[in-house]
Amino acid sequence: MAANPSRSLTDIFLTNARDAAATVERVTASSAAVFKALEMTTKGVRSIVVATGEWLPPEILSVARDLPNVIASPSDEQLARADVGITEAFAGVASSGSICVALGAPLTAAASLLMPLHIVLLAARRIVARPRDLFDGKCLGGEGLQRNLVFITGPSATADMGPLVRGVHGPHRLHILLLE
Repeated sequence: MAANPSRSLTDIFLTNARDAAATVERVTASSAAVFKALEMTTKGVRSIVVATGEWLPPEILSVARDLPNVIASPSDEQLARADVGITEAFAGVASSGSICVALGAPLTAAASLLMPLHIVLLAARRIVARPRDLFDGKCLGGEGLQRNLVFITGPSATADMGPLVRGVHGPHRLHILLLE
């Protein structure tokens, strides 16, 4: 995608994430707005796993634990069968529409990679232009140099043996709550 100086990183991220088959919802960065968005997105699901957060204000991610059917301390079997994983994003990458998840916090790897639906909360202020920006010591306080990071671009997909198939080895759906 050619750079357009009049488009913000947020707008570029939105376009590219949607092009990669993720759903993106713009949400006010308040506990009430996040809870409402999460409630609508998880309506009718049987089980939800919520990862621990590091970059969002604690009251933002903690509202996810108030949703119905959240498993507070999931067993391995519950993790394997959970419907939804909720995490925060370390960052977003505008050029690809990818989210970047740091795998250090408890339940983050399982919640972002195992469940059929991954809901990720991304603070708009943490969107960077390119992946390499995250490995610049001046970007986001140099945290990208100190973390195990996974880049997720849309739902899991493979075309190894023919046509594109989604959800083969990870979430079938990626829903991004872009917090502004």
